[in-house]
Amino acid sequence: MSCDVPQGRAYDLVGFGIAAVDDIVQLAQFPERDTKVPVASIERHGGGQCTTALVAGARQGLKCAYMGLLGRNELSDFMRTMLRREGIEVAEEGAYPDAKPYYSIILLDRSTGDRTILYSGDGVRGPSPEDISQKLIANSRALLVDQIGPAGTLQACRYARECGTQVVGDFERADDELLLQAMSLTDHLIVPLRMAREVTGCCDAVEAVSKLAQPGRACTAVTDGSRGCWFIAGRSAVGHQLSFPVDVVDTTGCGDVFHGAYAAALLMGMPADQCIRYAAAAAALKATRYGAQQGIPDRAAIGSFLMGPSPHSPAGSAHIATRER
Repeated sequence: MSCDVPQGRAYDLVGFGIAAVDDIVQLAQFPERDTKVPVASIERHGGGQCTTALVAGARQGLKCAYMGLLGRNELSDFMRTMLRREGIEVAEEGAYPDAKPYYSIILLDRSTGDRTILYSGDGVRGPSPEDISQKLIANSRALLVDQIGPAGTLQACRYARECGTQVVGDFERADDELLLQAMSLTDHLIVPLRMAREVTGCCDAVEAVSKLAQPGRACTAVTDGSRGCWFIAGRSAVGHQLSFPVDVVDTTGCGDVFHGAYAAALLMGMPADQCIRYAAAAAALKATRYGAQQGIPDRAAIGSFLMGPSPHSPAGSAHIATRER
């Protein structure tokens, strides 16, 4: 199938993936079994892999659109309102009235910044290939995908390849052959180390990212929280971006923010190693605030942060990685 690409694309980034509504329960510390503890606060926030990444992109100045399925219910309406408040267009084509975003209760330990996520996928509908808008993908410079609706995800990636739209992939599972095919069509693949180990069988991050990389892909990256990110840009050697030291308050959504900021840096024209560095800074700054999206920094905040010194290395720059010890 051919793709009619418009001369000037209307969107910078279109997202096809998971949306979530998070009720964040803050606790002084995580409770022991069979105990009663007071709640410090309960707040509702937007979350989800794809939608959080889109908010991160929008705060860097990108024109974004969300292509997931939302219905006519309280959770979907909350998600629409949240996205539109950020200037993100919500594509309503093929909407299903009973479709819902994921719903999560996040128990946040204030003493450590760690969190436990309890979630429900009741009503979540993975879009089918027929729900994917080729026109919207063709009208965007980049496409962000995750693992929801494997058949629809694969179709979205195929359309992107036909239209010359770059694909940024955020996959957290690879237990479906269709997802593996979608990964093979991803230009910028960024996955957590746990998932990389699952796919490659390699425990070592350097070996895992090396095996996960494929010819022709612009960038392959493996993230591991506070230990940083290992990446291969094109045919270059494995690089390692150290994490930036910050006072961690809440790590919810850091990986999603990393993907959105990476996409923004990519569309700003930065080389892959600088995209990784920019994304690492965005994720670090987000960790200093509660909520998946509340603390997402804008472009000015990230730029100011990167101008400051890093205790790890000059200007927080990436370096060539060796085998993990």
